[in-house]
Amino acid sequence: MDAALLLHHRDILYYAGTVRPAVLLVAPHDAILFVRRGLEYARQEVTVERVEPMNGFSDVAEAFAELGLTAGVLGTEMDLVPARIARRIGEVVPAWSLADVSPLVLDQRAVKDEGELAATRRAAAVNDAGHRALSRAIAPGVSELALAAEVEAAMRRVGHEGFQPLRHPAARGGGVFLMSGENLTVRGGHGLVVTGAGLSPGAPYGASYRVLEPGDLVVLDIGSAYAGYTADESRTFVVGSATAPQQALFAVARAAEDAVFDMLSEGAPVADLYAAAKAVVARGAPPHFSPGSLELPGFVGHGIGLELDEPPILWSRGDARLRAGMVLAVEIEVNAPAQGTMVKLEDTVVVRPDGYELLTRMPRQLIECS
Repeated sequence: MDAALLLHHRDILYYAGTVRPAVLLVAPHDAILFVRRGLEYARQEVTVERVEPMNGFSDVAEAFAELGLTAGVLGTEMDLVPARIARRIGEVVPAWSLADVSPLVLDQRAVKDEGELAATRRAAAVNDAGHRALSRAIAPGVSELALAAEVEAAMRRVGHEGFQPLRHPAARGGGVFLMSGENLTVRGGHGLVVTGAGLSPGAPYGASYRVLEPGDLVVLDIGSAYAGYTADESRTFVVGSATAPQQALFAVARAAEDAVFDMLSEGAPVADLYAAAKAVVARGAPPHFSPGSLELPGFVGHGIGLELDEPPILWSRGDARLRAGMVLAVEIEVNAPAQGTMVKLEDTVVVRPDGYELLTRMPRQLIECS
């Protein structure tokens, strides 16, 4: 690539320090941020020297000429840029061919520096606050929706920025994924995981109007955002005292997560992490769950950072290896299809050269709520 033109707000935040509506032109020796709206605020936030107002892509074309960028390969985020915008870029700089810069951007973003990790630790604390709020609010007769409201209010009070930044265009961030009872088997199409039933076909993910009953399992999966960075955490709760089968099922999830944790270090193949968890789940939990009766959803985690769905994916496909400084959500969802139930345990960690640092602090146990 001879230059890059970034349009996605999370990428511009990473390289230029703002999410104001803008386009970032990166040339071999220059960078120019073209701001469509909020120019005065962008100038207070940016980490690049040159900031210009943008009325249209013709302004960008003029900058190409000024910088002597006559022709070549132009990198842009082909996983996200709408076809209409791609066509417009081709019209204003017709001598340039487009290439996908997103793999390079995401690779650079994968390893976090200490400032990024500090923000991620605060995001993890936001998640912990949400889970503590749920442990206080769970009771028979309370709806999933009311519980989700308590969780989100607690998170907002400690600095949650109020949304889940997701890169995939079709992804729909529920904010608070909360599910119980028969809703523990509902996969609404959001990635590979159980999502809950939601409120309507227009929002078929997360909390529903279902009312909790004694003995219910309740799963809370929340992603937070603090100072631009995300953390992800899941815990499983019980309305009352846990039964022996519930305890056994959760023990499998805890053992599977421990198996992944034991292998976390620089250079570890992601396929090996998945295989370690799968081996634990395959053993089941006799006499309650026979060998081979329990299932994983096809992965055991993912990278996170400025977005909640960053590489790498911890699954059996590909040959990706961990690097020190990566932040991962280790996400263990153990399904018992024959019994129509599920438990979940998820934590945010930093990969270190010889291990990991655990950022989420809520106890890693089946939480009984009386």
